[in-house]
Amino acid sequence: MSLSLRLAGEWDSSLSRIPDACVCTALRTLTHFVTRPMARWLAGFGITLTEFQILVTLHESPRSALALTRRLRLHAAPVSRSLARLREREMVTRTSRRRFAPWSLTDSGRKHLEVLDVLWPEVDRATREMLGGEFAQRVITLVDQLPKTLPPEHPGWSD
Repeated sequence: MSLSLRLAGEWDSSLSRIPDACVCTALRTLTHFVTRPMARWLAGFGITLTEFQILVTLHESPRSALALTRRLRLHAAPVSRSLARLREREMVTRTSRRRFAPWSLTDSGRKHLEVLDVLWPEVDRATREMLGGEFAQRVITLVDQLPKTLPPEHPGWSD
């Protein structure tokens, strides 16, 4: 049985020039390649990529966990786990125990971001250089145009 699926990324780049290579898997591979150095860099500061995104978002303004998932276009589970870890390290706090109470940065969270902000331009510059400035800007534009929430994975029946 012959498959129609073709993967990009062969070691011999002449083999990847197939016109019907799977774009989704190519993007996933590129994402892992690009984010690995950033994840290692952030690990040196004791935070993950998701925690970093949450800290930056909360720097913009306090938000509920639901608002964070929408802003970051992530699922609730990784956001909840990350908020729990950040709270354990006293980098974020909630104004109350209510379910939709907003989260905000603590002084410790702000200080972490201040340190990261000093070093961030070099990390961002290296990433843009690796991708090429035009492609990097196109990716940002595409993300800006994404729907505000993730579509449900299992929408089920609806009327």
